[in-house]
Amino acid sequence: MRTSSFTLGLMVSVCCAGLSLGACSSSGSGGGGGSPGTGGSNTGGVGAFGATGGVGATGGVGATGGVGATGGAGGASGSGGASGASGSGGAGGGTSADHVLISEVGIEPGGAEFVEIYNPTAAAVDLTNYYLADNSAYHKMTSGPWNPGTNNPGTDWLVQFPAGTQIAPGAVLVVAGEPAAGNDGYETIFGSCPDFTMNSTAAPLTCGGGTKPAMLNPTNGGAGTAKGGFISNSREMVVLFTWDGSSNAVKDVDYVTWGASFDNDTRMDKTGITPYVADTARGSQKAADQGTSPGGGAPWAIQRCQLEPAEKTSGGNGLTGHDETSEDMMASFTNGTPSPGAKNSCLP
Repeated sequence: MRTSSFTLGLMVSVCCAGLSLGACSSSGSGGGGGSPGTGGSNTGGVGAFGATGGVGATGGVGATGGVGATGGAGGASGSGGASGASGSGGAGGGTSADHVLISEVGIEPGGAEFVEIYNPTAAAVDLTNYYLADNSAYHKMTSGPWNPGTNNPGTDWLVQFPAGTQIAPGAVLVVAGEPAAGNDGYETIFGSCPDFTMNSTAAPLTCGGGTKPAMLNPTNGGAGTAKGGFISNSREMVVLFTWDGSSNAVKDVDYVTWGASFDNDTRMDKTGITPYVADTARGSQKAADQGTSPGGGAPWAIQRCQLEPAEKTSGGNGLTGHDETSEDMMASFTNGTPSPGAKNSCLP
């Protein structure tokens, strides 16, 4: 949605490039110490003590520490050796990856706006019931009306992935908006095509000598009409969520918000709304820093480099129980030149 005079149009691009999985787990636990040796029988003199077990290896990033070596066996009447010390766990890079993530958002210029999602899990994910939206009213789609607050009509959107869409393990998908008339679009700017386009009529995008499918416009939702004005570069939110089409609640999958200032439309908080549990209060959310573009029409994006640091993994409204609003997005996202269609090199 536009929230300032220099807001930008959403380009949600979805690239199915199958990239190597780089999930980073939380800090690994140290390995267990070795078993002590068994004492000998009471025959003969006092036996020598068994050797002390070796120290377990240190775990790598997010890995489990090595297991301490087993203490040596005691001689006749001797005591077993001491257990080896446990290996130390490796450093973590966020919570374990158990769901699809928003990995990059192109915020300017209008023709370069997109949303990229990334599958850090070890299995393909069916996106049939997955949606993307840029406003805090997204949860109203279960009953309607979907009425996002805005002072820039036509810039808000809520769209659904076509039935049967899948994202492979380690892959990314890109959804892109369309430029205003006369402006360069995604293909011209990036030299490639998004996986999906987004427009108010759900018309396919002509690109690369063929066409790319459009995201669906649900009854309580839809793409705005303001081409080139879907994503704000000053303050904004994007949420990836699921809905089964009949229940009274959506499930958050991932969420990012940016901008030092905010309003009720650019940060989500379903606290007090039935049947949801409390989200993190808007004023306590740690928004990403969108930085400052170099200007001159140069493309600019926010990019995920960590897997949801500090996010609460239980007691939330998330698909896997997370509180998606609790992530330290200031730590997990950086900003710079966009790279849609490829896993961010800074991701583990």
